Amino acid sequence: MTRCCILAFVACALLVTGCGTSPAQTSCTITANVTPVNATADHNATPPGNQMQFTLNTDVQGTCPAAADVAGTWSTSDPANTSVNQQGLATCLGATTKPATISNSGMVRHVKAFAPATLTCR
Repeated sequence: MTRCCILAFVACALLVTGCGTSPAQTSCTITANVTPVNATADHNATPPGNQMQFTLNTDVQGTCPAAADVAGTWSTSDPANTSVNQQGLATCLGATTKPATISNSGMVRHVKAFAPATLTCR
């Protein structure tokens, strides 16, 4: 085979492999939040006035990984003035000088962590 024929063969091979249909673009959008995003309760009130129920809010759209969600644990950044049980019920124990961050360590589809919320105790 001559050099010219080899170059022509390579050029044809590149054209053939480049002319197929490309795979469809996939997208994955995951929203994961602790709600309500901001809450206030009165530490001097009797239950339920001194409490706030936090929940996990998720939205999965598109072609996302087929991984299971991970159940997390609830926590507070201010355990001296707030507590939170494993059902997401937070209780004001004292007045907070700045809002306490209420978090859940769970993951949605092993991809997206939950955005935390805040609790102000007055």
